[in-house]
Amino acid sequence: MSRKIIPYPCDYRTTASVRRARRGGNVLVLVLCILIALLLGAGVFFAVTNDYRALKQLDAVAERMRTDVGNAILPQNAQQPVGEVQPLPNDPDKAIDEPTPEPTQAPTAEPTAEPTAEPTAEPTAEPTATPEPTAAPTIDAPSIIVPAMTPSPSSDPTYQERMAQPFDESSLNSLPDIIEACAPGVVSILNYQPASRHRELMPVASGSGFIITEDGYVITNQHVIEGARAITVILNDGQELEATLIGSDVMSDVAVLKIEHEDLKPLPIGDSDALRVGEFVLAIGNPIDSDELYGTATFGIISATARNINIDGFTNEFVQTDAAINPGNSGGPLINMRGEVIGVTNAKYFLAGMDEYGNTLHSEGIGFALPIKNVMVIVDQLIRDGAVPRPGIGVKIATRSEEAAQVEGLPAGIYVDSVTENGPADIAGIQAGDIIKALDGKEMTQDEMILVIRAKTIGESITFTVERNNQTLEIVVVVGDLNNIN
Repeated sequence: MSRKIIPYPCDYRTTASVRRARRGGNVLVLVLCILIALLLGAGVFFAVTNDYRALKQLDAVAERMRTDVGNAILPQNAQQPVGEVQPLPNDPDKAIDEPTPEPTQAPTAEPTAEPTAEPTAEPTAEPTATPEPTAAPTIDAPSIIVPAMTPSPSSDPTYQERMAQPFDESSLNSLPDIIEACAPGVVSILNYQPASRHRELMPVASGSGFIITEDGYVITNQHVIEGARAITVILNDGQELEATLIGSDVMSDVAVLKIEHEDLKPLPIGDSDALRVGEFVLAIGNPIDSDELYGTATFGIISATARNINIDGFTNEFVQTDAAINPGNSGGPLINMRGEVIGVTNAKYFLAGMDEYGNTLHSEGIGFALPIKNVMVIVDQLIRDGAVPRPGIGVKIATRSEEAAQVEGLPAGIYVDSVTENGPADIAGIQAGDIIKALDGKEMTQDEMILVIRAKTIGESITFTVERNNQTLEIVVVVGDLNNIN
């Protein structure tokens, strides 16, 4: 009996309609593959193009930074000559005798800075965390005595004798040795101000500092103690001491405090004029305003020895370093490999600019310190006299070009961008928006105005000729001291 061959159940003949359906499906899959390939190719193309544009923009930003590095700096704690941009270090909305960028120019950064101040003035930057003291002190900062005009080193031999002697270099064989020797001379500083709705003083800002004499003189930045009603200093061993403000100077951003304590460890002062690019340095301080990170040491090199940079409107000479500096490092020491202080950390670049999509481009390794030689000139006068007078009237000014005036529909010329509340200009009646036509009857440029106001004596009068609402006004302003214009 023959067997019948039964076809496999899945074996069937392909009809014409099935073949057409298969061909249609194959074509559809092919089209989809082509579309996916095109999309991927387009994505790669745009990504490469955007990267190229970003690199070009970074090159442009770097070039601007090389030619004018004073435009995007933040002070390192929460934050200009007279007539240049001079906001108070802890309040970027308040400005003293400062020019602003031309309205049509876009800002290159931030914040700070901060600075420049820290940029970035920085400025900007309020501390995010501070050590909580056991009890809020109730002392007030002492009043400031107006000294002679020109800073000059003190000739008092007793003060010079109190300065720390250099370390024995034979004991400093490595970085750990240097840090171990210097750390006890570095302190944390708390700025106490009244809390809102309460009279109780609370720490609202903090920074770093360092001891320079065995009897308790401490150097820090002015923006660290800006507006303080009371100040305390935390030693390396955790002890918190009340500090007296001996004096502070807004323009140089230097302040001197005094504490009473036995067995203090002052740091020796080095020669900032002898610095060379590439020399190793380290910074010790209280970064991020946190007691958990107190005494942090960072290491780097000297990137430049004499940068003339405008931070918060004040132009000073700075040492540039790539040692890591963060908010809270302000006022701390920059130390050479002999364990000597050669600078006071002050500011860093936080931002390098913006890309074409408005995303922030962060900078790295661009920090600044005040050369200790320049600082000690100010310190000597603060210890001797209590202050360094800085003539000013409390305004921010800028020049509006003819092109910008046409775009904005406003008058061209030197105009008042803002006025510090209760400052000399505000009291005299100068208002934001006024066009300055002349000083003491003479027409001049913005830079010339700066020099004229700087050359005045505190208490001397200047007659401003201003244009307001198509009217010409004569306003007499009595020059004040920038240190006291808040």
